[in-house]
Amino acid sequence: MDRRTFLKAASVPLGASALGVNASALGTTAQTTPRSSVVVVGGGAFGAWTALHLREMGHTVTLLDAYGPGNSRATSGDETRQIRCGYGDRELYSRSALRAFTAWRTRQEEFGVPLMMETGRLQLVPDWTPGLRATQATLAKIGVKTEAMTQDEMRKRYPQMNPEGMGVGLLEPGASVLRAKQAILTVAAAFKRKGGTISIARAKPGLGEGRRLMDLEIANGDRVAAQQFVFACGPWLPRLFPALLGTRIQVPGRDVLYFGTPAGDTRFTFPNFPNYSEDRCYGFANIDERGFKVCATSGATSFDPDTDERIVTPHEVRRARAYLALRFPALKDQPVIETRVCQLENTADEHFIIDRHPDYDNVLIAGGGSGHGFKHGPVIGEYIAKRALGEPTDPAFDHMVRLARA
Repeated sequence: MDRRTFLKAASVPLGASALGVNASALGTTAQTTPRSSVVVVGGGAFGAWTALHLREMGHTVTLLDAYGPGNSRATSGDETRQIRCGYGDRELYSRSALRAFTAWRTRQEEFGVPLMMETGRLQLVPDWTPGLRATQATLAKIGVKTEAMTQDEMRKRYPQMNPEGMGVGLLEPGASVLRAKQAILTVAAAFKRKGGTISIARAKPGLGEGRRLMDLEIANGDRVAAQQFVFACGPWLPRLFPALLGTRIQVPGRDVLYFGTPAGDTRFTFPNFPNYSEDRCYGFANIDERGFKVCATSGATSFDPDTDERIVTPHEVRRARAYLALRFPALKDQPVIETRVCQLENTADEHFIIDRHPDYDNVLIAGGGSGHGFKHGPVIGEYIAKRALGEPTDPAFDHMVRLARA
């Protein structure tokens, strides 16, 4: 769609009949703020990209977020996230990530903001596992390069790392780091620039009529009506829909620590060391001089994204230092120079949940990022937009992310 066509389409509100809405039913709604075609609740990786795609498709879109896109309470709010294609035998996710690489490159050129740095990713395991074999085979099938290294080869390639206990390192050279917070702020700015509306407001489902949700109730008492609603609010989804999602999405917390690097020592700074991961920890090299990132893969089992303090615990600092003493001994006595406390929104099988609400034909639920959703943002945003509007999507992917799966 060229710019003139887009602006023409964007200037005309989407008709009720185009989305299968009964116009007379809409007329019975109580007095509300001006109607939008689509309201997206949640301005994170899923919500912001969905809102942008819907707007670019020519629809009138309002994006609501309780604290604003890119805020530090959001699951998408940290400084950096990883994008890689390795997913074991889950080929649909690998293919989605591969498409996302292209989308991120295209978008950062469009936005004029550098969002992605090619770092590589080194997956460390004691020995070959079925999952690692599956990752290698799947990536070879879709044309993504990998390199397997023995412990001795890792010692030679990365002398700054002690690979003790790790017999295999699988390197995905094309894996990258995304500037997460900057990306969300940039997507939100593009959405506004293209005519979208952003409001900082806490919303919950409002009035229903038959199988349709008619509006949202805002915390200040206002109401926002729309023809379609997308709830992409991450860790807040179980609260908005407790009966539906209370047991399907868990919200654990994770402490993230950034350790300083020795003065004049660039061995632990991008591009001299890749992203790394093993069973107990993962992290990144020093990016944008923020420090060497260390995050344990376990932690608090329950976290309140509204009220819990974002302060790392002494236990997690000790645990991170013990890990550094083993794996990166040159960093074991370096100071912690930044910290974050984040939360995930995990499903039991780590698949996303993207599906219609069982009670409302015009409500789409999009969540369950499970720690790996951010990288898919530009691709999943387009997918969610199409699902919200009833357009054709990949049936295999639809089946994988259905709400009613076992």
